[in-house]
Amino acid sequence: MFLFTICRLIFIAANPETMQGFPLQNLLVGLRFDFAAIVIMHSVFILLHVAPAKIFLNRFYQSFVAILFHITNTIAILFNLIDTAWFPFSGKRTTSDFFSLISTGDDVSNNLLHYLFAYWYLLLVVIVMTSVSAFYFRKISSSLISLYGAKNGDSASGFFFRLLFSFILIIVGARGGLQLKPISMQSAAGIVDPGAVPMVLNTPFTILKSVRDEPIPAIQYLSEKEALDLFNSHQIINSSDSFNKKNVIIIILESFSSQFIGKLHNGNGYTPFLDSLMNHCIVCDHAYANGKRSIEGVPAVVASLPHLMDEPFITSAYNVNRINTTASILRKRGYSTAFFHGGNNGTMGFDNFSRIAGYSNYFGRNEYDGPLSDYDGHWGIFDDRFFQFMIRKINAMKTPFVATIFSLSSHEPYTIPLRLKNKFPKGTEAIHESIGYADYALQQFFTEASKQSWYKNTLFVITADHTGPASGEINMNRLGQLKIPIIFFDPQKDSSVIHHEVTQQTDILPTILNYLHYSGRYSAFGKSILSATKDRWNISYTNGSWQLIQGDYLLQFNGSETTSLYEITKDSLLKNNLINKQPKVKLSQEKLLKSILQQYRNGLLKNNICN
Repeated sequence: MFLFTICRLIFIAANPETMQGFPLQNLLVGLRFDFAAIVIMHSVFILLHVAPAKIFLNRFYQSFVAILFHITNTIAILFNLIDTAWFPFSGKRTTSDFFSLISTGDDVSNNLLHYLFAYWYLLLVVIVMTSVSAFYFRKISSSLISLYGAKNGDSASGFFFRLLFSFILIIVGARGGLQLKPISMQSAAGIVDPGAVPMVLNTPFTILKSVRDEPIPAIQYLSEKEALDLFNSHQIINSSDSFNKKNVIIIILESFSSQFIGKLHNGNGYTPFLDSLMNHCIVCDHAYANGKRSIEGVPAVVASLPHLMDEPFITSAYNVNRINTTASILRKRGYSTAFFHGGNNGTMGFDNFSRIAGYSNYFGRNEYDGPLSDYDGHWGIFDDRFFQFMIRKINAMKTPFVATIFSLSSHEPYTIPLRLKNKFPKGTEAIHESIGYADYALQQFFTEASKQSWYKNTLFVITADHTGPASGEINMNRLGQLKIPIIFFDPQKDSSVIHHEVTQQTDILPTILNYLHYSGRYSAFGKSILSATKDRWNISYTNGSWQLIQGDYLLQFNGSETTSLYEITKDSLLKNNLINKQPKVKLSQEKLLKSILQQYRNGLLKNNICN
C-alpha cells in the first residue's frame, strides 16, 4: 500500500492536471482501489500463508513464496510507473488492450531502447522501490518464520480460521467493499471529479478489471490519408455568427420506434401530442439508431459514439477514455449540466457514465423527492412524475444549461400508473399503451415547461434510445429495426421542416453545436443536419456484422468482406442482394464503412477519439 501510494505521488508530480477536485479525498479514495488491486494480484500469495506450520517452514516453500511476491510486486510497480510517462500520450490508465496493441506491428520493439534511455529515471525508481520491498519482506518473513517455529503444533481449528479469514479478505478486498457490485474503473468517476479518475486508479487495477474484456484488434483497412478524406471524426466549426447561448434539453425516449409515431407511420400511431408538436419542428423522417440497446443508444446520442463492437462502450475497457459530449463541450462555455434518469441509481452504469460525459449532476431514483407511490415497482419513477421533477431541478440551475433525460416507462413490463389506467389505447402490442402514456408524460412536461422563464430560449431535442418490439416484416429487418424519431424543436421558431436525408443519433451532437453557432473543434461520428453535405449515413453493428445506410443503399460487412448490398428505396424488405450487380456502389460504401470503423477502433485503442 505504501509503495502504491509512492507510485501515485510520482504519477501526480508528472501529470499535475489529474489533481482535480479535493486532493485529500482523492488520495483516500485511491487507497480503496489500491487495496483491491493488491488483494487480487497477491491472492495466491495470501493463500500460501495459510499452510500448516510444517509446510510453511520448509526452506523451498519459503523461497517459492518470496519469488512469487517479488515478481508480482515488481510487475505492479513497473506498470504503475510506465503509466507515469505514458499517460500524456494515452490520456488514461493502461488497460488489458495494451497487450493487443503492442503485439500489432513493430512500434514497441523499434522504440524500446529509446523509451529506456528517455525514461531511465523511472527504471531507477523501480530498482529502488523493489529493493525497499525486498528489504522489508525479508524482515517480516523472518518474524513470521520465528513465530511459526515457536509453535509446538498447528491445530485444525487454527488452520480452518486462517483459511476462512483469508477467503473473506480476498473476496471483500477484490470487490472493493461490501456494496452490491464490485468496484470498477467507472466507479471512480462516481466518487471523484472525472478529471481525477486517472490519478485515483492504479494500473494493476485497470489491467486486472479489463482482462476479461476481449480487446478489440487494431485495424488498417486504408491509409490514414484515404480514411480521413472519406470521413474525419475530428471536426471543426467556424461560425460567422456569434455564439447563441440557448439552453439545450435532450429527451431520450425509451423504445420509441418510428412505427409507434403517427406522423412517421402514415398516421397510424399512439403519440397524439408528439404528432402535433412535430408540426412546429425540424423532423428527420429517415432517422436511425446506432444500436439496439439503451446502453448503446445513450453514448450515441450524447457523445456521438456509435456502437461498433461487441461490448457496449459504457462497460468496455475503454469507458474512461477521453470523450466529448454536448455537456462537456458546452460546460466550457459556462453551461450548467445535469443528467436525469428515473431508474435505480447505477442502472446500466448511467450515473458513472454521466460524470465521464461531463454532466456535473446526476438525478436518479435516489434523488427523486416525490412520494414512494411514484415508483413503478420495476424500473424506477413513472415518467410523468419524473419529468415534472426534472423541471423543478432545472428551475434551480443556472442558465444556460444542458439537461438530458432518459425516460423508462415504455420498457417491458410497460407499467401504467393506476390513476391513468384505461386512459390510453391498448393497441395491438403490449408496448402500445405505454407509448401512449409516455407521450402523455411528454405533453405534461411541455405544458409545465412552457410556463418557465427559460422555455423560449431552449432548444429541445427528442429522440429514442433504440426501437421497441416490432410488428410487420418491414419493421423487423435490419433497416426497420433501427428507425427512430429525431426531432429538433425551438419554441422561437414556429415552422415545420422535414429533413428527408439519412440521419442518425450521432448527428445530434454536431447539429446542436451548429444550431448554437459554436466555433471550435469537437469529435463526432456524425454530421450536422444543418450542414450542406449530402453524403449522409448511418452505421451500426450487431452479431458480428457492421451495417452502413447511405442514400438509397444499405451495405453489410463482416470485418473482411461485404456480404450484402440492398437498394432500400426499392427493396425495403431486403430481399434482393445486389452485391454482384452494383460494384461501384459496393466499393464506395465499403470504403466509407472501413474509414469510420478504422477511426473508431484505433481511436479507442489509442485514446485519441476526442480532440
